[in-house]
Amino acid sequence: MLDTLGSFFVYNARNFPDKPAYIHPSGVLTFAELNARVNRLINALTALGMKKGDRLGILSANYLEMVEAYGAAEKGGFIAVPLNFRYQASDVEYVANDADLFALVVQHDYAHLVEGVSIDNKFVFGGEGEEGNSYERLLASASAEEPAILAAPSDIVYMMYTGGTTGRPKGVLLDHRGQIANAKSTMADAAIGPDDRLLTVMPLFHIGGKNFTTVHFHRACTNVLVPSFQANDVLDLLSRHEITCVLLAPTMIKMLVDELGGKPFTSGCLKNVYYSSAPMPVALLRQAIRAFGPVFMQFYGLTESGPSGSCLRKEDHKPDGTDEEQRRLMSAGRAMAYNEVCAFDDDGRELPRGEVGEICIRAEQVMRGYWRNDEATKETMKDGWVHSGDLGFVDEDGYIFVVGRKKDVIISGGENIYPREIEELLGHHPAIREVAVIGVPDEKWGEAVAALVVVNDGHSLSETDVIDYCRENLASYKKPRQVHFREALPRSSLGKIVKTALRDEFWAGRERKI
Repeated sequence: MLDTLGSFFVYNARNFPDKPAYIHPSGVLTFAELNARVNRLINALTALGMKKGDRLGILSANYLEMVEAYGAAEKGGFIAVPLNFRYQASDVEYVANDADLFALVVQHDYAHLVEGVSIDNKFVFGGEGEEGNSYERLLASASAEEPAILAAPSDIVYMMYTGGTTGRPKGVLLDHRGQIANAKSTMADAAIGPDDRLLTVMPLFHIGGKNFTTVHFHRACTNVLVPSFQANDVLDLLSRHEITCVLLAPTMIKMLVDELGGKPFTSGCLKNVYYSSAPMPVALLRQAIRAFGPVFMQFYGLTESGPSGSCLRKEDHKPDGTDEEQRRLMSAGRAMAYNEVCAFDDDGRELPRGEVGEICIRAEQVMRGYWRNDEATKETMKDGWVHSGDLGFVDEDGYIFVVGRKKDVIISGGENIYPREIEELLGHHPAIREVAVIGVPDEKWGEAVAALVVVNDGHSLSETDVIDYCRENLASYKKPRQVHFREALPRSSLGKIVKTALRDEFWAGRERKI
């Protein structure tokens, strides 16, 4: 029965033994070869004393060994704990200790980050000599026979650590049953079949990248792994491997469009370009559709929701449509199959359509809770609903509009101001490449609206230009009172602008920080 993530390894190995499961610059693994190597890893770790429920850390870019380590957890009943390779050593040490890892698989390039981690079972790949390839020696020591230890549907399979924007990272617990439900939901919206070929360039330590890998694996799709994003390389891989599906951040899509220089992409095989993290500005979306065709799908969710929530489907992407159709491009789409998405007030009551509240998601795949953190679990999980921390509303047609983070709301002179509205407006300005809006200290108003702007090459812009543009298109109290020009804005590994870093510049040394 295909009721755990691990059961798909056996199913694919039996039914598609010689089909490439993963393609990578270092080689190709068929489904049969992948299953055998995953078996070896499970059997080797079991021989070391690892048991169901023990945590297996993974610190790597998108390499075959990372997929195998995930597979050992998915099939063997361990819990995979992926670590962000952009962490500082202190962050890696914190997560490793908090998760109480039994073993750790680490890419040689990041071995220096785990020097302070006190764990006996560290296995390195991609280096030189015995120390640099202890992972391969571990696999060689074990049998490829099907393991005796197997996962159950209710077992936790992933412990995905959040970014820690509100403090230390928290481990989000996701189980097999939920992840299979999530895959079914995504497949229903994306119409994925066994002939599809996925390109994975988003980091697999994030739930977004891992989610689409899992979904396509369930349909026995071939997956091309890309360790790092380079626009020209990605365009080449899309064409050379006849890729049909790819997940990208909006910033990546912009870089691909820029690389094409106004020319259309001629591969002809792409059918789904998934994007997440943020809506795309209409101007960029128009360019992207001209370059790649009507293939775009936006997904909204969060690690805690497992990660499904809503989808802006291909038929909703009409940048040259009616005013209403263009307005919907700023939405997060409608609830995905088998998902409920609502806006709640602070008392946990569902709000009428059109009223702003906290966006909440209920579905089978939502998290079981946070690792060893009951208090945070109770704050986020209420009556089966995951509270996202995002503010937004659901319109009369079921489209979900995110207006900002609860913690991002600017309260100026008693008025609630949502940065997202101002950012969307400024994103349409032809001279502005990117923008972030935050609240900054103001002696008179408590907070003032500040816009941090990156100007497009070849354009000039003044503070007055920006303020006047907003004054003409927004209520007066929403216009920025300050405009700061930057060469670039800080971004996370998912491509999201890190507003905490921007706010720190203005709020440092003050008792109250937003």
